[in-house]
Amino acid sequence: MLSTRPGPHGTTSPPRAGRDTGSTLMLMPAAVLVVLVLAAIAVDLSAVQLGRRELVHAAASAANDAVGAGLDEDRLRRGEGYRLDRRRVERAVIESLAAQRVLDDLTAPPAVTIDGATVTVTLQGRVGHVFARALPGAPDHTSVRARASASASLR
Repeated sequence: MLSTRPGPHGTTSPPRAGRDTGSTLMLMPAAVLVVLVLAAIAVDLSAVQLGRRELVHAAASAANDAVGAGLDEDRLRRGEGYRLDRRRVERAVIESLAAQRVLDDLTAPPAVTIDGATVTVTLQGRVGHVFARALPGAPDHTSVRARASASASLR
């Protein structure tokens, strides 16, 4: 038989179970920890995505600069059409990446491919994590790749 006790307005309420007191207090820190870990993962993945997009932008800018600066003017003047000089293209790519301050973040030299009037720049870099560094055994960075092409066309 359940006993009841009077409430504040004369109503009765069921007795409290003494063994369940504090269970919510114990689960709350665990729930907060789970939310913080998920937020840290989201921030790290966002940082990697941002770093990859920046590398794609750098590759696209370098390819565009190389197509413009790599023109072999002597061949154009001789009437041989629009030709790209490999040395000028590679120098333009390096100068563009240096101006964007990307060279220090690359894990390999930029790969430059010339196909007719098209220049393709491929970059490999690394993006540092924000929160994963605090976890033992977790990587400090993620490797990312970017490729962009630019073509010259005569009007």
